[in-house]
Amino acid sequence: MTELSDQQMDVVKADLSPMAITACAGSGKTFTAVRRLAAMRKNVDDRHGHIALLSFSNVAVNTFRRDYLELLQQLKMSSPHGVEIDTVDGFITSNILRPHGHLVMQCNRTPFLVGGNEPFLKSFTVFDGGRSHPTNDINIDIVAGKLAFSVGRNKKALATNIATAALRKLGVTGAYSHAAARYWSLRVLNEHPFVLKALVRRYPHVVVDEAQDIGAEHEAILTLLAASGTRLSLIGDPHQGIYDFSGANGAFLRGYAAKAGVISKDLATNFRSVPTIVAIANQLSGRNDLADRKLPETLSGAYFLPFKDGEREKTLASFANLLGLAAIPHQQAVVLCRSTEWMETWSGGEDGQGQGAVRLFAQAAICRDKSGLFGKAFDHGCAAIIGLLSPDHRDLLSQLTRPSRDAEVARLKRAIWNFIRDPEAGLPSAKLVADTKWHPLLSQRAKEHVEMLAKSHGLKVGENLGQRLAKKELTNRPLIEVKDLAQVELPPFRVSTVHKVKGESISGVMYVCSKAHAEELIGGTKNEAGRIGYVALTRARNLFVLAVPEKSVGVLQPKLLALGFKKP
Repeated sequence: MTELSDQQMDVVKADLSPMAITACAGSGKTFTAVRRLAAMRKNVDDRHGHIALLSFSNVAVNTFRRDYLELLQQLKMSSPHGVEIDTVDGFITSNILRPHGHLVMQCNRTPFLVGGNEPFLKSFTVFDGGRSHPTNDINIDIVAGKLAFSVGRNKKALATNIATAALRKLGVTGAYSHAAARYWSLRVLNEHPFVLKALVRRYPHVVVDEAQDIGAEHEAILTLLAASGTRLSLIGDPHQGIYDFSGANGAFLRGYAAKAGVISKDLATNFRSVPTIVAIANQLSGRNDLADRKLPETLSGAYFLPFKDGEREKTLASFANLLGLAAIPHQQAVVLCRSTEWMETWSGGEDGQGQGAVRLFAQAAICRDKSGLFGKAFDHGCAAIIGLLSPDHRDLLSQLTRPSRDAEVARLKRAIWNFIRDPEAGLPSAKLVADTKWHPLLSQRAKEHVEMLAKSHGLKVGENLGQRLAKKELTNRPLIEVKDLAQVELPPFRVSTVHKVKGESISGVMYVCSKAHAEELIGGTKNEAGRIGYVALTRARNLFVLAVPEKSVGVLQPKLLALGFKKP
């Protein structure tokens, strides 16, 4: 997009009142938001406050930052002083938790995030009445205006006194989990009003992108800010709310539009998808969005493709053929799944092997050698190495996996990366047989590496390295599949989950479904399951392919044809 539409211009030029903007998929939300941000900055004296633009993913934040800087250059405006762009959690952490969390956590240091793999966490557990769980696994929700605690995947309820005692015990060390970050931040704002007052003074305007993803705890924090004077604006699409499990169902966005003093706006033109895809999206959502694009001369639209269990390569080859007819390079396409388990299957991933640190090293090797995901390889490798160190290094993983200007941390990161990236002298190749070839090399090299880290960086090696590097649950096969020369060479498709690509614009999408997943998509956006399918569909610019089990085609085909899908 190069010019604002009338609806977008209406948003950009609105006064500085709080706003609730409902934006359909492909409506140019980023394009509009950064221009709204520039317009707001002109009218806000940054000596008396900043404007915060917040979203829910690093990808979205990086896009906003890049586009905003480019816009400032085009408008010949000065540097982005007075504007902060961050994730919602990043904003909460940097402005509330890290500087003020010690007031409620009763720790004598700056709080730090833990991921769950740190060895010292073994000493922090909570009992649910039947078994013990890591304190790090406590879930925190707000139900009927009150905090509610649970633990584990099944969210077994915890008594408030038991949960808060476990959190307090861990909090004294300075450690917090992602869930606990919002708990402690809420306590800071409620128990220390001067922090809330200072925060509102610093941020008189806050704009939240992807507002349908605001969960109960985020809502509570944002509501405190708004009630204390911050002018809060929300932009999002309730039809793309796919985080019900965290309490984010779009209700806050819908309700905010009805509040007194809040200006309601609508962006209802889809600039991303071809008209045939927009027409299906309208049927699913009940909206009447307009398609700005024209149909290309090449193949385009929405298709359904039957697949058989065990014929992954054949299905991917069919998708590659459709991409060829649509003139879409495989680099501009993605295969989407509902879960990480399906994603692993369709990316040709292997079952996880090993235990503890060895399993993390194995995951690092697979990310490096199979998927080329070097960032994830580094993260897994850092966690594995921390698992070989003394519990004294409680916050080291947090330091290694977040940006830091500390020179010693930078040296340590470089040393670990040199080990992770090198299959010849560092982390062994994932193509080696796990138990007989890969593990002996790993064991020897990992011991040598942590001893070098101890000598060069003042770290303390943990006890019983032999046990920590045991080859339990490693099998007599390579960590990754070695392709048969007779196999058809397929393009290296990107494979992801629907949740991970939300907000992206992708030329070609294949969404791999079970029968239930397909029926949920057909049923529309009334529930989260249907909205997941809607998000998958509306990522596609030119081509959307719904891969459904062949044995279910007879039931699904009439419904798909009625929606506007075609069979290739």
